Order: sequence, then C-alpha cells, then structure tokens
Amino acid sequence: MKKSIFYKKIICIFSITVAFLFLLFTAAVVLHPTRYIKCSANTLTVYKTYLEDGEAVVDKVQIPKGTKVKVYEKKDKTSIIVYNKNKFTVNNKNLTKHFEDAIQTNYVYCRRLVNLRESKGGKLSKAIVKKGEKIKVLSIDQNDWDEKTGKIRWYKISKNNKSYYVSGEYVETSKKLALKNYANNISYSTYWDDYYKDGYAKDAYISQVDYKPQKKQSYKGNVMPDTVKAIHVSMNNFVNNQSYIENLKGINTVIVEAKNDEGSIFYDSNVCDEYLSDPDLAVENTVVSKKELKKIIKKYRKKGIYCVSRIVVFKDPVFAQDNPKESLTDKHDNLVVYNNQYWPSAYSRKAWMYNVAIAKECADLGFNEIQFDYVRFPDGTANSEINLDFHNTYKESKVAAVQGFLQYAKEELSPKGVYVAADIFAWPIVACDDQDIGQFLPAIANVVDVVSPMPYLDHFSKGSFGIVDPVQAPYDTLAAFTKISNVQLKGIKHASKYRTWIQGYDMTSRELKQQIKGLKDNKQPDYMVWLVSGDESDINKIKNGFH
Repeated sequence: MKKSIFYKKIICIFSITVAFLFLLFTAAVVLHPTRYIKCSANTLTVYKTYLEDGEAVVDKVQIPKGTKVKVYEKKDKTSIIVYNKNKFTVNNKNLTKHFEDAIQTNYVYCRRLVNLRESKGGKLSKAIVKKGEKIKVLSIDQNDWDEKTGKIRWYKISKNNKSYYVSGEYVETSKKLALKNYANNISYSTYWDDYYKDGYAKDAYISQVDYKPQKKQSYKGNVMPDTVKAIHVSMNNFVNNQSYIENLKGINTVIVEAKNDEGSIFYDSNVCDEYLSDPDLAVENTVVSKKELKKIIKKYRKKGIYCVSRIVVFKDPVFAQDNPKESLTDKHDNLVVYNNQYWPSAYSRKAWMYNVAIAKECADLGFNEIQFDYVRFPDGTANSEINLDFHNTYKESKVAAVQGFLQYAKEELSPKGVYVAADIFAWPIVACDDQDIGQFLPAIANVVDVVSPMPYLDHFSKGSFGIVDPVQAPYDTLAAFTKISNVQLKGIKHASKYRTWIQGYDMTSRELKQQIKGLKDNKQPDYMVWLVSGDESDINKIKNGFH
C-alpha cells in the first residue's frame, strides 16, 4: 500500500515537471519565435549603434537573405531581432515564417546579356536573356542558397516555353536593380564615335557592361603572395629546369606557358577531343603528361612558389581553322590573317567554352591562378570591318564580349578555388578606351582577380608621356604609365589586383630595377618579367635586377 502511494507521488511530480517544462518551452516559442530574413537584394542592411570614447558609432551589418533569426520583440511595423547575439530593428516585411518564402522570387532580371544553360553548370546554350529582361523563375533549389552571402547559385527559369538555368551571379530580383547605374565614376574617351556613330563609346563601354561592384575572393588553401615577383617561362623550362627556377632570389611566382598563340597546348589535354575534329594538332607539341605535371606543380608549391598557368585565348590558328564560323573571316567565311595569325572571334561562345575548359583542367592540375592572354580582338581592323565578319551573333560591343568571357571564366573557375587574371595592352589604358580590341580597363578590372597591363618599353613611341625615348627611361616610363592606370582603377569600388608585366628582354639588371622602382613608387609593387621562354641564359643576364 505504502509502495503504491509512493509511486503515485513520483508519477504526479514527474507529470507536473513535464507540464511545467512544456509551458516554459511554449512560452519561449511564443515570446521569441524564429523567422527568416527576406529581402530583394542578397543581404539586408541593418545598423548597430554603440558608444566609443563617449561618441555614438553606427556600423552597417549585412544579414544574408534566408538567415534564421529570433524575434525578441514584435511591433506593428517593425520587430527587434537577435542576430549574432546583437539586437537589430527590421521592418516586418523583411521577416517570414518559412525559409522557402525567404529565398523564393517570381522573376529575376539580368544586369547584362547572358547565355542560358540547359543544366546547372552545363554548356552555354544559344538562348539568351538581355539586360533588364524579365525572366520567370520556375524554382530554386535550397542547396543553391549560400548561407554566407545570401546569393542563389542557380535559378531554374522559363524562356520561350522551355526551362533553362541562369547563374545568380548575373541577376537581380527587380528591374530597377538590374538597370542600376554603377558607372558614375567611369571615364572614357569618345574617340571611336568618329569611326562608328555618335554615342558608340557610351553604349559599348558603359551601357552593355556590368559594373556592379564585385568583391574579390580569397581562397582557403590558396594564398596569393602579398607582392608577386614573377618570371615567365616555357612549359619545357618549368618542367626541366625546376631547381634553377625555385632558387632564383627575389622570385616567388612563376608564369607557365600552358597554351600559346599558335594554339599549342603543352600538356596532354583531354579538352581538345571534345572541341576539335583533329585534337592532335593542339597537343602535338606536348611536353609533359597531366599526371607528371601535377606532381611538378605540387613540388613548386611546397617550395613556396606560386604557380600561374598562362593561356592564350583569341589568337589560336588550330581552333580557328577547325571552326571558321566561330572565327574572324571575310564575308564568304574564308579565314582572314591578322598579326600573322588566324583568330577565333571573341564573340564565339564555343571559343569561350574551349578555353575555359582548358583553364579548369589546369586548375585541377594544381595551378594557383589562371592568366588569360590575348583576351581581345585583333588590332588594326577598324578600317577593314566592312569586309570582315566577326560573327557577332548577339550584336554585342567588343568590350561587352571580352568582359562576358571573363565573367563566364570567373563563374566557372571560382568553385575550384583558383584566381583569374587577364592581360591587357598598354595603349587602351593610355587612351582611356578599348582601342577597338575590346580591352577597357574598368570593365576588366571589375570582374577578374588580377589585371595585368603590358607596358613594355619598346612598345611606346618616342615622345610618349612627354619622354624623349621611353626605352632609355625605364623608371619615368613605368611611373607615368602606372599613374594613368591608378586614376582609372579609382572608378571601380572593388578593383582587381594590379600586377604589371615589365620588359625583361634587351634589358640590363639596372634597367629592370628602374622599371620595378617606377612601379613601387606609385604604390604598385607587383611585377612579372616577360622573357619569351625564360631560358637560364636569358635570366642570368638580368637576375640581379629582381628584388
């Protein structure tokens, strides 16, 4: 009997305790419900106020769209939420009960012309959306939400009654945001209006180009040197002269020729099989297997050498001869020679995909960075364009096409944790336009991680920058050129890193040092020494100039 009473008391106490805990839990849920951040942009801006030395300080805080937060206090129009242990006031319209509602949107709008994909990360299709065009969103995969940035990686959309995918890198959730003018601080010359039509420059350099600030990434496990001091070498020297290169004093980076301007790839690439009818033409000069190259790169990196793969893009006779309708031709589809070579068109999406596929292959081999060279149209075609066909399918400006390629490359290579660089002629920077080859510094610097001008001394005519003979004035020439570059880069909020090529051939160590000092004195200490092959005998002539 006593035992029965004892058990009844135990059961009663347990029931009361459970009920009490349930009430506490229920009260907590009611008093402090959870919600999800909903906003038109990728992040919601909130403000944190605190005192510092007796003065009120206000900090902006960005909360990613879709973030789960706790509501501390709810009012008619606003609520106080808790995020990262701090309290913020937000509008109730920016809070929703369901995660799906937070990230979902009915329509998106592109900031520039974009080719759609038939699958996530698939090849570029011929279907496009134009700048500001309204696109119906069919669905968003929750796995495509980035909790750190609030970005949606892929949207499944509808175009002409067919489903496609578009990358979140290019779109906004309102037409107003898609058409927002970010180019207020961009200066440009209207020189080419006289060749084409009034307003050409503004349309080509501004209206068709994406200037939304792109914050540059830093990849874990792939740290770019604070100051790059580099030398260019052939694949043959990279593979067979490793000990010499690794022990060069003052050098921490090596630029390796992976694909040259004759269309040759110097390792046994598999990409050619998919894009060329005769892939052997591209790999007939192979120096090393992929397996061996991967081992060699690993050894360089263990020695603290930063490895860059240089890929020549739109000067490639192998691709051009195999794909004349994707290349520079006359009006009868006959290939045309410019600068002693055949050129794939920078408008060609097939050429884009071919070169980015090679770049992705190089990234998988272990290169820290991909550097694209000849990312341009051939120079000197302005007076001949009436007889030429660039196969400009989408009626883009040359600047828009070059930027489009680099944005596509960045989109494809970023998941692999490698940096993207682009070489640029010196004269477009001096002229503050694209010199009709599609290279406009602000458009490129807004996209890539590194922009690399080529102000070689012997490329400047006598009298340039007011200098009697630029070849005889290495310091003054590099200083004058860098000052011009710095002014243009100020127009970009998150400009790419600036890393200049400098002339190594026909130079003494003293002249090399003067070029480097001209850069340093203008707050751009990074440099890359151009020597065609980087042979030991050529490096020895100037190696005392590295510092």
